Formats: sequence, structure tokens, C-alpha cells
Amino acid sequence: MNSHSLHDEAVETDAVAESPWPQERQSQIAFLLDVRDDYEARLLRDWIDRTRPSGDAGEPRIIALPGKRHAGDRAGFGELGDDTWMRPLRVVWLPPDYGDGSGLLRDLLFARTENPGILHRKLIARRAPERVRRVAGKGATLADLEARYAEIHGDAGAPGGLPDFIRRQALISLERAERVARGARYKVPRLLPADVFANQEFRQTLANLAQQRDLDLATVTNRAERYLREMAARQTPFTLDLMMALSRAVVRSNHDPELDVVDEQLQRVANLLGDRPVVFLISHKSMLDTITLSIVLFDANLPLPLTFGGINLNTPGLGALARRAGIIFLRRSFQDNEIYKATFRRYIDYLIDKRFSLLWALEGTRSRTGKLLPPRFGLFNYVVESILRTRLFDVAFVPVSVAYEQITEVEDYATEQRGQRKKPEGATWIVRFLRRSTPHGRIFLRFGEELAITDLAPGARLTTGIGEMEKTALVQNLALQVAYRMNAATPITATAVITLILLAAGNRALSLNEIRFLARSGLSLVRRRRLEVVGRVDFDQPESVEAALARLQATRIVSYFDEGKERLYGITEDQHHNAAYYRNTAIHYFVLDALVEVALLRAADSPADERETKLFDTARELREIFLFEFYFPRRAKYAAAVTAVLDDRFGDWRGTLPGESEAIRAMLRNSRPLLGHAVLRSFVDAYFVVARALVERGDAAVEARGPFIADCLKLGRHLRLQGRLFSAESVSKSLFETALKLADRRDLLSGDAESLAARKHLLDQLRQVRRALDEILGITLASAGD
Repeated sequence: MNSHSLHDEAVETDAVAESPWPQERQSQIAFLLDVRDDYEARLLRDWIDRTRPSGDAGEPRIIALPGKRHAGDRAGFGELGDDTWMRPLRVVWLPPDYGDGSGLLRDLLFARTENPGILHRKLIARRAPERVRRVAGKGATLADLEARYAEIHGDAGAPGGLPDFIRRQALISLERAERVARGARYKVPRLLPADVFANQEFRQTLANLAQQRDLDLATVTNRAERYLREMAARQTPFTLDLMMALSRAVVRSNHDPELDVVDEQLQRVANLLGDRPVVFLISHKSMLDTITLSIVLFDANLPLPLTFGGINLNTPGLGALARRAGIIFLRRSFQDNEIYKATFRRYIDYLIDKRFSLLWALEGTRSRTGKLLPPRFGLFNYVVESILRTRLFDVAFVPVSVAYEQITEVEDYATEQRGQRKKPEGATWIVRFLRRSTPHGRIFLRFGEELAITDLAPGARLTTGIGEMEKTALVQNLALQVAYRMNAATPITATAVITLILLAAGNRALSLNEIRFLARSGLSLVRRRRLEVVGRVDFDQPESVEAALARLQATRIVSYFDEGKERLYGITEDQHHNAAYYRNTAIHYFVLDALVEVALLRAADSPADERETKLFDTARELREIFLFEFYFPRRAKYAAAVTAVLDDRFGDWRGTLPGESEAIRAMLRNSRPLLGHAVLRSFVDAYFVVARALVERGDAAVEARGPFIADCLKLGRHLRLQGRLFSAESVSKSLFETALKLADRRDLLSGDAESLAARKHLLDQLRQVRRALDEILGITLASAGD
């Protein structure tokens, strides 16, 4: 017999074990019934009686587990001998098989949940007995439980004492048994506040906080209890079913109902979920991201993770449903609230210790540009600290990337890029999704390679304890590694390929053959690097490309021009930000290629014996300029990464560099595709606008960033009207904000002569890059016209 607790062992249901009785004869037996009324108690007593082993004359003790109001009652445990073997029992009422979820709304209206009323239960038992499942958790002796209680709580004990401890262990055991009956997708954490507050370290923390604030312990404990109720998710099987039905309706309203997922990746995740706690980190491009992951896991009969969400989503009605679907509501800012922070830490420890999965968006907020944003470290800090406290070092961090052929919110993002205010989402966003609109194609979900903190730090070092600086470095490294793996898992959509080509053409419309030529040359590089391309486009087939263009034309991204000899295609006049969003979802694969092309052109104009040095110096300079836009290899590995691109793209580049500068340009002309202009132009032009705005201020400091960004938007529109910017997509609030981060890093925002000189230097750097991009564009257009 395992000496730990009722819930530490495997569970059985009456479908697996015909009898709740122990296989070996026990001197005294007690069945602990978790029932709501006498009817359920009779069902369990009947199960006990009809499965009684032959020749067993002893009568078992039947003890009803006390409810929340009577949690501290001894419930008859004190009358039992130490050798009494106890096993918890429960009746589970399974829902009918709804298939695609139809009927769930009807059940909600009639309050027929997973806990049906007495009349409904009797009807189920009579007409659908297969939906009545009696489940049993594993048993343990009272002596085993007393030993476990003493091991956890020591001499100080815990609130409620041993009886409440037995009750909690029984309920946890039954939750696991019920999960077996319902399916792994219904693995829901039942919050037991007494279990949370029974932790000695947490109770000591609350006592310390009470002393520091000159408050009585009861006041501090009550606040912690209120915070726990506010933040904690309370999933139920019925709300999971309901949310899945609603989620599918949301997806189907705008996208293909079949979600694209790689079976091998899903199986790897299933294996992880069976072995260890999992933390999912997801890209955040749409409100459908977490919905997509939930549907994929649910349909695979895998447990759904608890999801961190802002307290602003906790609106009347929707908030209650979201909480029961697994949302952990967090306040936006709680750094100054030590009681809240302590409660949150303890809740995370509780979930990690119970091996429940977690989920949050890596970037913290949705990407408005299509690129993966820099990771936010806040939740990483709390979870890593929890792993270090609980010593569950095998927690797996799994990157999740969700890609879309098109998304419904892209116009909202474009509105923000133009500096305009978007409509607030609130609780109405789901209604907007449910309104059927133009089809937006398929959704693709990909799982990246998992990692644990032991992959980044030796397990022995973690066990002995790490300092604050080491922990900070570990958190940052972990977050960046997740981001790299997320980018690597992101598929390239056909929409991204087409928008990249059309945006690079600027105001020049392209023919179908030109689009196909440029796409095929780019895809040859993609295939060589074994990158995944998804979508319903075969660029070798004109009809397939025409169909893809038609889907983009249906959402106004692409316009047709039929005035000439053949149809031409271009980005619709006011849709450049929308198109850029799709292009940006794939350009991370080609950023180094773009920088290398610019560096080669810059090197071509240098003395022959200085060209290789100039090439790598320029590549490093460009890395520093765009440090806030893209994920780059670490500085120590950057030169090797640049060399790898040169070897892959340009063959004998070392032999070509010392020759005539025209030979370098010929080498670029013979390399297809050239990506510098297509990938970098919008970023370079946006940074150019910010640098020029800084220079125009002379030596005046930038006191407030909001008004300065507004000035940049005005300047950008002015330069665009003058034809000095390639595309309207460069007039972007988000791009100006990241350019301002670069300016701040270089101390360009302070007002003095030194900062003015540095502003002019940045502006000159960007002018040189723009000239190189102009040349790359010329080569590309000439090759497309050949």
C-alpha cells in the first residue's frame, strides 16, 4: 500500500474495476462518499452491496464526506482505527454525445450541466444508464494518511486538522478518477483553498506581511483569500464543452473549420502532457490564437491549459464563463501589493505541484505588425521561481505558433499603425467574430521544440540554489530561446509570399507571370533550407495563383487592373499596412539574407583590401540598428551566422570580394532571389523618418514620446506625399516606437550638441542603407522583366 496519500496513486473507475472493494482482505474498511443527496448515496451503497466479495461478513463503515460548510468536522474519522482502509467514491453523470456541440446551448438554458438536478438524474439513470458512472479513487489506510499529514504539516498542523486533510486528499483523488471517466480533456484543477493555505511557508509569509504592516493575521489572510477567489480559474466539464462549441462557431464564422496541425508534433505534445507539467507559450496575432490551441488539444482528448488573462476581461457574464473555461484573471499591475504577489506565487506553486499546464502569450500583447514581438518576462519570472521552489525541474516550455491565411482583425491593426484609435474590444469581440464575413482561409497551428530550464542551467546548480542575477539571466535566456523556437516553427503562408512580392513592387502593378517568377525564385531558397510553406497555392500553376489572388482581392488587400493587355495585380491603395502584416509573419527567415545583401553592396564601394572587413562591420552595424525589430544570433555567434548565409547564397564570395566592384554586383544579379528591399524597406524608411524628425529638432530634447510619435506620423505622411518614402506602410506608429527605442539606446533623446551629432550619424547610416536598397530593387525588377 502506498504510504503517501489517497491521490498519489493511479485511479480506477467501475468500468475498469468491477468493485470498489480492496483486492486484499482488510481488517476494517471505510468508504468515503462524495454525494449531494440521498439518491447518489443509495446508488453508491447499491454498488458496494452488489460487488461485496463472497465470504466477507464484515460491514464497511460508510462516511459521507463533509461539504465546504462542514470541512472541519471530524466526519467520523476519529472513531476509526489506524489500520482502517479508506476509499473515496463518487457518482459521475456523463453528458450525451453532442458530437459537434449542438444541444449545449439548450442544456445551458435548462440548467442541465454535468451536475443535473435530482429529477434529471433519475431520468438519466432509468433511460440512459451508460451515462451513470461510479468512480473510486485509490485507497489508503488511516495510518498512511496520518504519516503523510505529519510529513507535510509537521507539529504545527494545518487549518482543519487531519479530517480536512483527508477530505482534500479524497476530493483530489476523485477528481482524477472522474477525469478517467470523462476523458483526459476534462482534466480540470479543482481549487481547494484549504490546500493552498495549508502550506506552511505561505502561512509564514502571510504572518510576516501582517507584522510588517501592523495588521492582524486574520485581515491579511482574508485579503489573500479574496485575491485567490479573484484570480483562480475554476474549470468544469460542462463549461469546457460549451466553450468548445462556442469556439468552433467563432472559427467557422470566418475560417475553414478544419484546423491544420502536424500529427507528429501533436503526438509529441501528448507524450509530454502525460509525463510532466507543460507551459505553452503562444504567438499572439489574433483573439483566435488560444481558441485554436484549445480546440486542437480538446479534439485530441488532451487536457487544456489554464490561461493567464487580464482582469479587464472579467466582465459580468463573460467573466464567469471565461473563469470556468480556465482563465486566470490577473490585475494589470500588482508590483506594490505584496499580499497579492504572495498569493499569486502560492497559486502558481499549487498548479505546478499538481502538474497542471499553463498558457500565456509570449509577447504579452497582440502583434500589430505581424512580427513576433520581444518576450515579456513577468510571467516567466513567477513560473521559473515556482519551478525553483517546487524543484519540479522537468516542466516543459512548449512554443506554439498560430498562422493564418488571413485574419479578421488586421484592419484594426492597420488603424492603430496609422495613429488612429481603434474600437475598444470589451466583451463584444466575440459577437464581432460570430458575424459571418468574407472567408479568411485556413488556420495553421505548429508546436516548436520544447525545452526545460535544465537545458539552460545544470540541474545540480539549480538544486543548490542560484542567485538573483543568475535567475534573471536564466529567465531572459529561457524567454529568448522560446522565441527563437517559435519563429522556427512558424510556417510561411502563401499569403505572406504574395504580399511580400506585391509590396516590394511599390506602386508598380505586376502581371501573373511576374508574380509566379518571383515566387518560384524565392521558393527555391525556401526548399533548400527546408522551410515549411502552407496554403492552397502551387506557384507552378497559374490557376492556383489566380485563386490565391482572388482570395486576397475578396478582402480588399489586392486590386485588379484590367486596363492593359493583361490583368495586373497590386496592393490596394489603403491596404499597405494590412498587406505588410501578412508579409511580416515570414520575413524573420530572411532578415540575415537582407542584411548580407546590403553589406555586400556597401563593401563593393570600399577599397579591395578592406572589403571583407567592411562587409562584416556593416553587417554588425545593421544588427545594432535593427536590434529591436528582429531576433538575431548572439553577438558571439553573429559573424558565423553571416558567413553561413554568404556560403549558402554566394558561393565563392571570398574570391569575388577582392576583384572589381562590378563583379560583386554581378554576383548579386546572379543570385535569386534578392531579398534586401522586400524585407527591409519599410523598416529602414520608418527609421529614416524618426531620425530625420530628431535632426529637425536640432539639439532639443524629446521630453514626451507620445507627441513626438505624432510628429513622426505627420512627417511620414508629408514625405510619402512627396514620393520620398517607398510605401505608406512605413508611416507606422509601431515602427516609429521601435525606432525610438533605438534612439533611446543611443542616447539621442537628450538635448545637447553631442546627441545632435549622433542623430545626424544615424540619419546618414540610414541614407546609405536606403541607397543600397534602391540598387537591390533595380536589380530585382530588371531580372523579373527578363
